[in-house]
Amino acid sequence: MEEVNLSVTLGIMQQQQIKKLCTSFAPMFSPTPGLTERAYHSIDTGNSRPIRAQPYRVSPQAKTAIEREIQDMLQMGVIRPSNSAWTSPVVLIPKPDGEIHFCVNYHKLNAVTCPDDYPMPLTDELLEKRGCAQFISILDLTKGYWASTAG
Repeated sequence: MEEVNLSVTLGIMQQQQIKKLCTSFAPMFSPTPGLTERAYHSIDTGNSRPIRAQPYRVSPQAKTAIEREIQDMLQMGVIRPSNSAWTSPVVLIPKPDGEIHFCVNYHKLNAVTCPDDYPMPLTDELLEKRGCAQFISILDLTKGYWASTAG
């Protein structure tokens, strides 16, 4: 497990407690993405016809990177082959460290998606509700921007 960055304002006992907690839940902090059976998400497109967006032209190097990412995701079990009528193009976004973000351009899908009537809660209000909390952490989810859809 990677080292956890702790605030220097924490005492030794607090640091030990957090490290023990992180160690006991080490599988939750895996650098490899996984799946959950605890939530299901669907996208309501109303009565819209399926959108078949064409893939973007990419360089041979980008094509190799896309194929590698797809194979990795298949091996991890986070995607599966599909015969859906809905398609959206892949976009590779370079990260500062030279790696890439494998993304999908869902602009056309978003245009026909019926919005949820549940606004995001305000961060200030959420923090106020946790006023008695001993610790507040920031988590950087592994590939947290990934979403899956049925199809």
